[in-house]
Amino acid sequence: MKTEHEKEQLLLDLGMDVGREMSAYDRHRARMARQSIESSIEGRDIGSIPDVMDPKRREKCRTDFMLFCKTYFPRVFYLPWGPPQIETAKRIEAAALEGGNFAIAMPRGTGKSTLSECAAIWAIVYGYRRYVVVICATDTATREVLNSIKGTFESNEAIMEDFPEICYPVEKLEGITNRCKGQLCNGNRTHIEWNDVKLVLPSIEGAPSSGSVINSSTITGRLRGMKHKTPSGEIIRPDFVIIDDPQTHESAKSAAQTADRLRIIQSDILGMAGPGRKITAIMPCTVIYPDDVADQLLDREKSPDWNGRRIGLLEGWPKNFVLWQRYWEIRSNSQRNDKGTTAATEFYIAHREEMDEGCKATWPDRYEQDEASAIQFAMNLFFKDKQTFLAEYQNEPLGYELGDGEQLTTQSIMKLLNNRHKGDIPAAATRLTMFVDVQKNLLYYTIMAFADDFTCWLIDYNAFPEQPLGIFSTKDAHPTYRDLYQGTGQEGALTAALGEFLIPMLHRTFQREDGMEMTIDRCLIDSGWGETTDAIYNFVRESRLSAVLLPSKGVSVNATVRPISEYPRKLGEIISPYEWTIGPVKSKRHVRLMRYDANYWKNFLRNRVFSSRGESGAFSIDGLEIDDRFRMLCDHLTSEYSVAETAKGRRCDIWKLYPNRENHWLDCVVGCMVAASERGCQLLIAPPTATGKEAKPAPPAPKRALPSSYSVSKSYSVAAY
Repeated sequence: MKTEHEKEQLLLDLGMDVGREMSAYDRHRARMARQSIESSIEGRDIGSIPDVMDPKRREKCRTDFMLFCKTYFPRVFYLPWGPPQIETAKRIEAAALEGGNFAIAMPRGTGKSTLSECAAIWAIVYGYRRYVVVICATDTATREVLNSIKGTFESNEAIMEDFPEICYPVEKLEGITNRCKGQLCNGNRTHIEWNDVKLVLPSIEGAPSSGSVINSSTITGRLRGMKHKTPSGEIIRPDFVIIDDPQTHESAKSAAQTADRLRIIQSDILGMAGPGRKITAIMPCTVIYPDDVADQLLDREKSPDWNGRRIGLLEGWPKNFVLWQRYWEIRSNSQRNDKGTTAATEFYIAHREEMDEGCKATWPDRYEQDEASAIQFAMNLFFKDKQTFLAEYQNEPLGYELGDGEQLTTQSIMKLLNNRHKGDIPAAATRLTMFVDVQKNLLYYTIMAFADDFTCWLIDYNAFPEQPLGIFSTKDAHPTYRDLYQGTGQEGALTAALGEFLIPMLHRTFQREDGMEMTIDRCLIDSGWGETTDAIYNFVRESRLSAVLLPSKGVSVNATVRPISEYPRKLGEIISPYEWTIGPVKSKRHVRLMRYDANYWKNFLRNRVFSSRGESGAFSIDGLEIDDRFRMLCDHLTSEYSVAETAKGRRCDIWKLYPNRENHWLDCVVGCMVAASERGCQLLIAPPTATGKEAKPAPPAPKRALPSSYSVSKSYSVAAY
């Protein structure tokens, strides 16, 4: 035992020379010190490790992961295993033993996360892996997984009996992590660590798990350089990673966050083992939206190295939906009348053969006590919430659906890329418009080209000052215009930024592809907020280009509010049937302000996005490839969703911002379209077709004569969308 050295060291710490003759008082102090050391060592030393309770049971599970799960976790895996669990267990076993990556999307509640946790435990207790890392999307999820693994070593009786080299030292901590540092086993330090972020298993001579590590982190946390130094001086790096659902609902909707997390997984995580060493990565996941992180890694065409497997509750769909709809009516009516679900289940049993035709349950034993089969269980989930069922139980989600209109998605925006160089202006374009969105430290802007029939092209989108990163946010922007004009205050910096950036842009000559030169016809500037509003008004009024510049303000008109087109006309005001108005600002008669219904024009944008290429009013975006800046544009254009609202006999879609999203370029694109409408672009609807279907009637004329640039084709009628 290494106790004499400690005793001598303590005497030296007390200022005593162990080689010299001591006084009676010194001998008393030394005696008391030795007793204190012996008492402390006795309290810290856990003694010998108990014998394995059932060596045969432990040995049988050494090379059989599924048997390990059944043997040591019977309360977790209490139902008969179905084909999905059996296949997943075999693939996880192969990955743990031989290496490689495996992504698995199983229905909610089928144990994919639990299987992965058990795989980490199995691999580390038998010594197949020495450093396991658990990675989740959030801190809360990470702690839950790590605490679940800790709980296995602290309270699972079978594990405690058969793996005492791990569980006995853990048990002796008695939940007090401060005991880790001083814990001894037969006089030798165990070097155990046991906290909420990192577990270092006890260093026990001859144990396959001796000194192994289980670490945790969020996917956006510090992953590079993760390593552990053993008591012998050896450096070990992660060789087994569990990536448990690496995305949130918010990140799955974002093309930029999706791309960022894919880079983290493919580069940072798969490179954690170090040069020349392979890592095993298991990713239990759920597909939330099309083309999100899970969807891409499960796709064997896009990510063949991940050996993706996508399993749903049902294989195929019932052919006889009429009977299923009748079944659901019976079930719903019975529940409304407090009669339970017996009648519906009896109906299903009576027609089971017909109702089951065309589909098969992947896990036949998964159903509730009041149900007769796994297919009935799955269809109950389907009728309760179609969206959730397809996403969480079938791993085949639909796009985000909230309002009556189709929502803007990353996929729909990516389809708009037109393979033109950024800044190219088609020969069909007759007008250029620009919109500037004013933020406290940046100016976001877009420039769009329009044909007379409202076919439009987004030719440029950026921010001032120019940002070096492809993807950035307003919060972390650097440099900002306040950095460029320090000491001038918010209003002074904004005025200087508008002068340096905007005036040269409006003087700039753009060349159309046929050689014709064009300039920006109308530039709308967001009227800002608070103290910035007056600065913007003054800048526009004093500018030599005030004929091109116009302050603007988007307003949210809901179903309870009178539409802008129905406002009573005031002196000097223009009111358009396309839900915008231009008029003097109250108390600032020298300033004219454009107000527009933001909800109306976002609906208009949505219809442009879903118009087929070549149709009147189709929208496309200049660009040759999907880069980081384009992904950021996708994030902005899909940052809001619409919800239908009805009141007083009027229905409209209200647009709302997703949490933690930025919508500046969305506002800019909408503003460019409003500006194009003000400059005379009109969405044209073709005359009656051969079927006799008539075109929509033209809207009423503006309540005040518009500029001479406005004209209406004789052979077409005009409509907003």
